[in-house]
Amino acid sequence: MQFLKKIISAALLSVCGALCFAQIVWFTPDMDHTVSGAVVLNNNTGFSPYVDSQHLIIPSYVVSYKLETPQLFGETGFRFSAKTVDFTTRAVYWPLFWNRLNAGVGITYHFLAYDKIFFEQDMLAGLFFRYKHRAFTMTADVDYFRKWTRIYAVQEYIPWLTNNSLAVNTQWSWFVLEHLDFYFSISSYSTYQYLLFWAPDFMTGFDWRFPYGITAGAEFNIQYIDMMTLSSYLAGIELRLFTRWEFK
Repeated sequence: MQFLKKIISAALLSVCGALCFAQIVWFTPDMDHTVSGAVVLNNNTGFSPYVDSQHLIIPSYVVSYKLETPQLFGETGFRFSAKTVDFTTRAVYWPLFWNRLNAGVGITYHFLAYDKIFFEQDMLAGLFFRYKHRAFTMTADVDYFRKWTRIYAVQEYIPWLTNNSLAVNTQWSWFVLEHLDFYFSISSYSTYQYLLFWAPDFMTGFDWRFPYGITAGAEFNIQYIDMMTLSSYLAGIELRLFTRWEFK
């Protein structure tokens, strides 16, 4: 036990020492704005608000706005279909170290309403990291995750179903060509879907940057349920086609 305490103390001292000598930029008023739109097709094998009882795909649509500086990130968006409304907002503050590494804290709030069946709220708070290189960027976050769900059929007896969980996310992006980006991520959640740990979401995508700040691309998601157990199964496949406009 004493040996473990010494290791932890040494690690903390090393981090503190590195921070003392780090080149830190706390805020830069260089703002980028992004407006995005997307159409999403989801072919879930289990329950999903985006697939009806006959397993026909119900297309959903996404509209979002993002504000970003080198040390600050904020995004708000809606995803909606014939039966659902999704809302997600996130804010992250991560100072820039050595002009390459961002490290800080962030908070996420999500709300999903499914017509006449249920609604849920999710709150995530945790640590966020990003490392940038000329041709490569890696981002990651680890969060405490709290979920509240109200099911209308049983709300008289059970007003709320609550869960505490963990959420993790990591993504790698490669700038393959001057206008082409390719990326891959493994996450326990996505922007508009928050399942309890561990239901991993594997995503790969690409985008092509056009003149005047316009970008178009596609993403392909595969999600599993209970992957750390013998009862793991494929929960769904999702295709997302998007475009966005970035401006100062």
